[in-house]
Amino acid sequence: TTDYDLPNLSAYAETCAAIGLVFWNHRMLLLDADHRYADLLEQALYNGVLSGLSLDGTDFFYVNPLESQGTHRRQPWYKCPCCPPNLARLLSSLGGYMYSVNDTDILVHLYAQSTSTLTLASHTVVLSQKTNYPWDGTIEIEVKPEEPVEFGLDLRIPGWCKAAHLLVAGEEAPLDLHKGYARISRLWRSGDSIVLRLDMPIERVYAHPAVQADIGKVALRRGPLIYCLETADNAVPLHQISLPDKATLESYFDPALLGGMVLIRGQAHVLETGDWLETLYRTTPPITRTHILTALPYYAWGNREAGEMRVWIHTYARKRL
Repeated sequence: TTDYDLPNLSAYAETCAAIGLVFWNHRMLLLDADHRYADLLEQALYNGVLSGLSLDGTDFFYVNPLESQGTHRRQPWYKCPCCPPNLARLLSSLGGYMYSVNDTDILVHLYAQSTSTLTLASHTVVLSQKTNYPWDGTIEIEVKPEEPVEFGLDLRIPGWCKAAHLLVAGEEAPLDLHKGYARISRLWRSGDSIVLRLDMPIERVYAHPAVQADIGKVALRRGPLIYCLETADNAVPLHQISLPDKATLESYFDPALLGGMVLIRGQAHVLETGDWLETLYRTTPPITRTHILTALPYYAWGNREAGEMRVWIHTYARKRL
């Protein structure tokens, strides 16, 4: 259509397009080890790709809008079934996106609880990650070469992370960054370990002013995850919720919700309608009452009863009741 035409309710946002974004950024990452490509790969993977699959793995979204009135639901199959097998092949090959290797270095692009066997030149190196990422930003990596070998281990510091801390063999180490990767060069022996801590504050994300659909709105992000509102957690019309600019937001882990996930909670406002009666327009603004806003990761929406969803939240607030 036109530049910046990004409607939230009717956006196509095909699951296969998000998968294509992962593929493209992975190939760019192999050509040029720049964290920008890995950041986009991760953002597409955790949000636009995972949202295309229900948590039980049986139903699929063909498109992933950023707003729903409650009628958009995942389906078990489609007449044009490109997304289900595309999801299957991407998720089954996920291990291939975590690392890349050249003659001198092993690059760590993604963080996840895992054990991988890699070949560096003629040496075999086993890397084990212990982490609760993306809920927590602490990653412990144990290095197990078959024999002592010197090489560089390059850790991606995501663009969303404003502060990172690195421990090598239990001692604080400086972050020697090159294109967003912290390089640790040393003689590695089996059992050596490093600990990387990535700060994960809750951030407000704003759209370019030319995106008409998002003027006066904000999205929430924590780590690599984009968050959204659902009626199941908020029990009011979502378009009537506004989040003040200075509202305090907190994250907490809910083990009982959809297998366990980190949620965001904060004090917001909701517009009152009870005093409008049959009036459609008036010269006094609507009043508001306090509302405790709850947001969950976008990838998990649509896994409960049907209801509204939105990523972009109004930021204005009227006179309080």
